[in-house]
Amino acid sequence: MRKLILLTFASLVAMCLEAQNIKVMKFERLEKDMTANTHGTQKLDQNGEKAALIKIQAPERGFTFNGGSLGIVASEEHDGEIWLYVPRRAKKLTIQHKDYGVLREYYYPVPVEGARTYEMYIDIGIGRYVTITSQMANSTIYIDGENVGQSPINHKYLNYGKHTVRALKDRFEGETTFMITTDDDASLRLVNVEQRDMSDHFGDVTVNVENNAEIWFEGKNVGTSRWQTQLREGSYVVETRKADCDPQKTSFTVVAQQQNTVQAAQPTLHTGRLSLYTRPRNAIATYNGNNPIDLTEAQTLPVGTYQINLQRKGYVAKSGLEYTVRHNETTRDTITMEKVRYIKPQTFYFGAGYSIRSLGGVTALAGVTYKNYDLQLSYTFGLQASDEVYWYDQNIYQSTMTYKRSTLAVKLGYQFELTERLGITPQVGYEMERLSGKTVNGTNTYADGATAQCASVGAKLLWAPIERVYVFANPAYSIGISKDNNFKQIADNSNVSAGGFMMTLGAIFNF
Repeated sequence: MRKLILLTFASLVAMCLEAQNIKVMKFERLEKDMTANTHGTQKLDQNGEKAALIKIQAPERGFTFNGGSLGIVASEEHDGEIWLYVPRRAKKLTIQHKDYGVLREYYYPVPVEGARTYEMYIDIGIGRYVTITSQMANSTIYIDGENVGQSPINHKYLNYGKHTVRALKDRFEGETTFMITTDDDASLRLVNVEQRDMSDHFGDVTVNVENNAEIWFEGKNVGTSRWQTQLREGSYVVETRKADCDPQKTSFTVVAQQQNTVQAAQPTLHTGRLSLYTRPRNAIATYNGNNPIDLTEAQTLPVGTYQINLQRKGYVAKSGLEYTVRHNETTRDTITMEKVRYIKPQTFYFGAGYSIRSLGGVTALAGVTYKNYDLQLSYTFGLQASDEVYWYDQNIYQSTMTYKRSTLAVKLGYQFELTERLGITPQVGYEMERLSGKTVNGTNTYADGATAQCASVGAKLLWAPIERVYVFANPAYSIGISKDNNFKQIADNSNVSAGGFMMTLGAIFNF
């Protein structure tokens, strides 16, 4: 029984102490603040009436609120404060925190009206609210070494104990130390920092970094590639940053009344690994243009996208193979290169040669090969002239003529690959021969344009010294199947005949 009484007494003492930790230092209506009555920030209570808004300044987060029977309309976290919406005519509020205890049934000291804004300061019992000002407006304020913003610093909650405040602006600085104790007045404390010109203690500073990296100083981006400023003598740290890179820090010391130049370490590129296996091995590889890369082993590269080109003698080159290297990852692939097919089963080609035959000449040809079927069109320009042909009319001499033969031929064949560089294409074809006459003696022109039609058989023998080039020999035999009368008469009186054996030698370019 005695133990139960002691336990109960201890619990009551703890609850009392807990209740005394949280206090409301200040509660007042903000006459000019229209937040509670403005579209977008106003709220309605359960009766459809505009609620009151209490802007709560508190040194910590994690508070919960209970408005009693009237309840709470809403609670929101905003920068530096809590917005608590309560119904109009609210009377009291219970404030609770898991670490700092509970303040039960705090009665508002002024009436709470709907659509009005109020301000409350909560004291958690471990310090005081302090407002810090400085001699130079908008000075940077450091409290115990921490940058807390620019002066004035309003309603900063500081724990009991000793605190040091520094104020810096340009070359003016000041420092003061003060104590916060439990014996202090609970009202808002004001601390002003006196400043003086410290020009003799400053030096000019230029910070450089390569690759257009950003320069950060005390949590702010102060420049790209270069930053020029003035700093008080002492030691400092700058950080360089860039996308897809790890930031780097550089420490430096400023000497007063001197030019201090700092070469900052550039950010380290994020890297990954590219592992490409080629068949066959030892292919010559380049990336992003003509930059060589060794693919016999995995390569560590900066993150990004790479265009890979491959070449190897006797194999079809590959270009524009795209791979993305990601941070701390390995990109893998196997690339099989195809052997060069010198004798191509599918190609378009054109070429030229010389046809050796009676009345031979220069031959131009073009064609297409599809699945080894070869369709060829050629035209031979006659260069050699025939023997002289004499023309009579009723046994009266008229003219002496010579003739050159031009041949238009269409041939169809099937291509066979004999070796890697040697092929043969048996062919059948149709030819149209035309004779062009020239008068050697006399005044009349006879049989100019005489024609004959032939069928041919032959074979096109191909040798590929390099890719896309053939040297060819094309023996063929043509048989005349029809002749016009002029062609017949010329053939009867000269060395001209339709068809016959021919051999064409030349070169072909294929694509």
